[in-house]
Order: sequence, then C-alpha cells, then structure tokens
Amino acid sequence: MSMTEMLRGKKKPEEKVNAIKMALHDFSSVRLIQIGCVIDVVAESIERVKISMILPKLLDNPTFMAKILRGTKYEHAVNLVDSFVRRREFILKEKRPPLMDHGMIKIIDYFQRNNQMYKLFPTYYNNMREDEKKLLVAFEMLFDLAKERLYRTSADVIAQERKLHAMYLENETIKTNVDILKKKIHSQKMTLKWKMAAKEAYLKKYEDMLAKKKREKNERIQNEIDKCTRIVKKNQKASLEKQLELEAELEKDRHIYEQTTKQNRAMEMEAREEKNKLLLQLQGLIKKYDHSIRDKMVENLDLSDQYTKAKKELDAFLVGHRQIERVYKEVVVKREDQERRARQNRIMNFTMNRAASKIQKYWKKWKKALQKKEKQLKRSKKK
Repeated sequence: MSMTEMLRGKKKPEEKVNAIKMALHDFSSVRLIQIGCVIDVVAESIERVKISMILPKLLDNPTFMAKILRGTKYEHAVNLVDSFVRRREFILKEKRPPLMDHGMIKIIDYFQRNNQMYKLFPTYYNNMREDEKKLLVAFEMLFDLAKERLYRTSADVIAQERKLHAMYLENETIKTNVDILKKKIHSQKMTLKWKMAAKEAYLKKYEDMLAKKKREKNERIQNEIDKCTRIVKKNQKASLEKQLELEAELEKDRHIYEQTTKQNRAMEMEAREEKNKLLLQLQGLIKKYDHSIRDKMVENLDLSDQYTKAKKELDAFLVGHRQIERVYKEVVVKREDQERRARQNRIMNFTMNRAASKIQKYWKKWKKALQKKEKQLKRSKKK
C-alpha cells in the first residue's frame, strides 16, 4: 500500500501522522543505502587506481614484489607474475601485444580485486610522478565532493540560504558605510585643497629667496672660473716645455729603431733560406706519398671486385630467403587471428558471468529489502 492510499483510508489523524513518519523513514533509509553504495563504488575506484599506478613498476621488478608478497594472503599474485614472465619472451617473438595476453588479464584482474596490496609497497606509492599524484588528488577531490553533495540534506540547504541572506544584509550595511565614507572623503578633499593653496603661497616666497641665493652663487662661480683660467694657462706653458723634452727622446728612440730594423732584416734572410730547404724536403715527401697512394688505389680496386662478386651471391641468397619468409608470415598471421578470436570469446564469457552474478546479488538484496518493508507495513496496519 502506498503512502497516498494510507492517507486516503479512513483512519485517525494520529495513525495518518505515524504512517507518514514511517514512509519518510523508509525513504530516507533507502536513500542512505543508495548513497552508501555510490560512495563505496567511488572509494573502491580510487583504490583500484592506486594499485593500477604502481602495477607497471611491480611487473618491472618481479623479484622485489615476490620478496614482499611471500608469506602473505596475496602470494598467488607471485605465481601469476612468474607465469607471465616465463611466457613474455614468446609473446614478444610472436609480436603480440602483452596487454591482450590471458595471463596479463588475470594479473590485472587479481590486483584490481585485491587493491589493498598497494599498502605493502610504500616506496612505489610515495614516489609517484607528478602527473600521477595530480590524478590521485583529482579522484580524492571527486570523492569528497560526491560525499558532500550526496549527504547534504534540505536542512543544510536552508542553513546555507540563511547564511547568504545574512551576507546580503551585511553587504547592504557596508554600502551604507561606504556612502558615509565618501562624504567624509569629499569634505577632507576640500580641506586639503585650502591647505594646498596656503602651501603654494609659502612656496612662492621660498622660490624668490632661492633665486636671490642663486644669483649670489653665480657671481661666486664666475670668480672661481677666472681663477681656474689663470691656472690652465700656467699649465699649458709647462706642457709645451714637457713636449719639447719628449720630442728629443723620440728622435733618440727613432735612431735605435732603425738599427734594430737592419738586424731583423738580416735574420729574415736567414729564415727564408731555412724555409727553402724545408720546402724541398716537403716536395720529396709528397712524391713518396703519391707512390704509396697509387699502390693503395690498385689494392682498393681489387677489393671492390671481390665485394661486387660477394654482393651478387648475397642477392641470390636473399631471393630464396624472402620466399621462405613470406610463407612463414602467412602462417603466423593465421595463428594470431585464431588466438585473438579465442581470447575475445573468453573475455566476453567472463564479462557476462560477472555481470550476471552482480545482477543476482543486487536483486536478492532488493527483494530482501522489499520483504522487510512489506512486513513493517503489515505490522503498522495491525496496530
């Protein structure tokens, strides 16, 4: 019987109120159960993301993983990884994607179902890359946001609306205070304007005084300039005398330079004769090098003929090798297609069986809740 039918029945007002309370209680209980299921799904997803992020590192270091998991309830994962490692070389030789291997699917499924294993590897979990850390933070923020939104009740919404109304009233009060402050600021600006006019008059008087002092300082500077001019003339006379002394020293140095130049010319003639001797020796070495290069070129031609002959033999061999390789590839492609179809069938069967089991569990749970609800309604009707 629905809540509307209960209210339409001929019952006392107290019974109607009790019926409404029970219906609302049942609705809130179902809502809380649904919210709990959603929160559990999101939390489990975050745990699966954590184990998925460290799973490639564990597969890269199976020895360390086996050392940690031996003797724990997750020891079966070591056997799965060892089996995959033994078959990995064959998978790579056959050029199959490792993620489509049946053993890898079992490993991923086992680690997803036992996602708490990441707590046994704090070294990998605490040293993830920055983008992986950002992804975890995003999932945790999503979890907190979902939790806050789902558990928020109408009372919380009303409280929030009251806070917003209080903020609106406070904002109106602030606007009134701002208008009052604007009037005070305008009054202060007028006062400041009169004060500035008084200061300008004082500055004008002070500028006149500074102009007078400037004229006095200019006269003093002119006197100093005249004094400096006399000193400069005196220094110019001393500079001319020093210049004559330097010209005499320059003539002496020019004579020494001419003697040194003659000596350097004689040394240059000797160096040229030595250079000519070295050039003759270099020409002899070049002739000897030419003879050696000619012999090497003859030897290189012989080797080129041998290489051409060997290349022809190699080309003849490659023609037969390509035919054999083409037949081998056709056989390998057919085998890979057969294995891929079989693997897809196994994945489809596994997915359908798992979905059927989930639906059966949910249906049983819903049926029990419905039976419980009907019993409570019957009891309330008897009362």
